[in-house]
Amino acid sequence: MIKILALVATLALALPAAAQELTVVGLDGKAKVLRAADLAGFPRAEVAVPQDTGSKTYEGPILAYVLRAGGLPVGPRLHGDPLRAFVIVTGADGFQAVFSLAELDKDFHDATVVLGDKVDGKPLGAKEAPWRLAVSGDKKRWRAVYGVTRIEARLADAPAAPAPVMDHAH
Repeated sequence: MIKILALVATLALALPAAAQELTVVGLDGKAKVLRAADLAGFPRAEVAVPQDTGSKTYEGPILAYVLRAGGLPVGPRLHGDPLRAFVIVTGADGFQAVFSLAELDKDFHDATVVLGDKVDGKPLGAKEAPWRLAVSGDKKRWRAVYGVTRIEARLADAPAAPAPVMDHAH
């Protein structure tokens, strides 16, 4: 009986740690597991998210830094084929939202996207923890993912025929 209680206690202690892990899958298919401690040193931002009445302010690590830590090309590395990339963000309940990789990068898009770990200055509630995706600029909060556990990047199919040569000189 004591062994069973010890096992149950060990499992109960392990659950919060596992719940605070985020798997980021890069374009190469390699997965990297990040923990809350890994994200603690990343630059942070606040995003006001409209609600039915008023708004809530989510604070957390800026998602582009999380993606970089997971091996995804952001900033100056986001060019060429990675511009065809999209990102699937999955929550603990299985809910998913899709973003282009470029719209998650401030070099390409004005929106701020954070993995919120606080709301209105307080830790997230159990439903949203450990991280909730918050996106500035979205008129509706439907792409908010609660309990984010996984972020996976994939490339959209390349054109079947060779694309015409375009002059993209800047």
